[in-house]
Amino acid sequence: MTRLRLASGSGEATALPWPVRWSSWLFCAVVALAPLPLGSIGAVAPAIWSILLGIALLGVLPMRLRGSQLAILAVTALLTALAMLVLREQSALRPWSGVAPNALWAQAGKLLPAELPPAVSIARSQPFYSIGVGIVCLLSFAIGVVLGANRGLARGLLRAVAAAGLVYAICGIVTFAIDPTRIYLLHEKQAHLAWLTSPFVNRNTAGIYYGCCALIWLLFGCELIERHWPSRRASLSRLLARLDMPARRRLAGHAFGWLTCLLAMFLTGSRGGAGISLLAAVAAAAIFFRNRVPRRYGMIVALGVGSLVALALLQLLGGGVGARFSTMGLSDEGRFSTYRATLRMIWDHPWLGDGFGTFEWVYPAYRTDDISLRGTWNRAHNSWLELASDGGMLMAGATMIALLAAFGVLAHGVRTRHRDVIVPLAALCASAAGALHSMIDFSLQITGYAVVIAALLGAGLSQSFRSGRGGSGGGSDRAHVTVGRQVNVDLARRSGGAAGEAI
Repeated sequence: MTRLRLASGSGEATALPWPVRWSSWLFCAVVALAPLPLGSIGAVAPAIWSILLGIALLGVLPMRLRGSQLAILAVTALLTALAMLVLREQSALRPWSGVAPNALWAQAGKLLPAELPPAVSIARSQPFYSIGVGIVCLLSFAIGVVLGANRGLARGLLRAVAAAGLVYAICGIVTFAIDPTRIYLLHEKQAHLAWLTSPFVNRNTAGIYYGCCALIWLLFGCELIERHWPSRRASLSRLLARLDMPARRRLAGHAFGWLTCLLAMFLTGSRGGAGISLLAAVAAAAIFFRNRVPRRYGMIVALGVGSLVALALLQLLGGGVGARFSTMGLSDEGRFSTYRATLRMIWDHPWLGDGFGTFEWVYPAYRTDDISLRGTWNRAHNSWLELASDGGMLMAGATMIALLAAFGVLAHGVRTRHRDVIVPLAALCASAAGALHSMIDFSLQITGYAVVIAALLGAGLSQSFRSGRGGSGGGSDRAHVTVGRQVNVDLARRSGGAAGEAI
């Protein structure tokens, strides 16, 4: 591969101000370390990440914002204002909307001698204490949008997520082989003793996290193959002949990261995490090479071949996942009954919900007899239904519409970009996988995983628009010209090739 430097400008990216550089390093560190403390569950870890991300957000202020970034941040601000309004209405003694308070306050007031001021939320302070995940995700997304306009920083974020996932996977596999009842040999498990959960407590969240990391490693490998793709008749021998030794080493490294994260994903035993991650990987590879397959039936053949490869990997590496599919099917006992109970909760309080973070207090009143009495359902195992029951249909509907619009923007970026397409493509497939997985589980409610998806989504949205000339921090598509085919320097010199300088 040869890189040309245009006569109109330098081939090196514009130097970034030191606050931006330090903020980008801090941002990548937070995104990489967020899964480590058991998925950052609880209140302490999200508070620490919020402080660090707030500092990083102050450091990116020198960056110039394009119109597309301002539009994305404006929509984010509107959605945040709506969430703050719902939060205020749920906790206020006199809501502006005039929504009647929860009837349980009046019933409790009749049984207790103390006077209980009614509120919309079933637990008055709980909505305020439950917004930690939302604050961390908001900051991560905003910084991702600002820094994502710079192609180097956007790719650096992908490398940070992939490298962190590989380190967690290696440490998790080794410690799981030594003592499967502990997380990294330090924290004793309360459940999922026979499955890998590190660094999370729940195996399903670990499964979808490792699947997203494997997806990024796969796209890095696809990009390397695309750069060395034969210009004429394509074949495996021609492709291998064009790969020099450094390229082969990089490809081997990408393959190692991909397979290691896949192995960790399969060791979690998560049916939803493994299945959705494999579907996302097949779709990502097929979309990436869409211009290399025949137009007629080419995409169908690519998806079919990718599905066969995914099934082969499932048989070779995912024996535990396949066994759980065979014995338990596609759903667990009581999950659909919980969905029906959650729908009744939404029907009773459709506009403002029962209060953010109050599901485990409200659900027992709606729990049906066909659900086993064993265990406590503190989650709906469907983040979107739980959002509607806790925050109301207006909040859930606005969030879903914004997410679908983001998917549309990412799809536009994948279709129109000519380079660095893996940034919007990784964001599209990883966030779609996370959103789909959250329809059967609660992975996006875990801070350590949600902050990663929010960062990828923000960077992917920024990279979905073409950079203008002299874009912020080296984001211009005209700063470099990277050519995948071999350049004949002698011919360029004979034809007056002074317009470009071979590097």
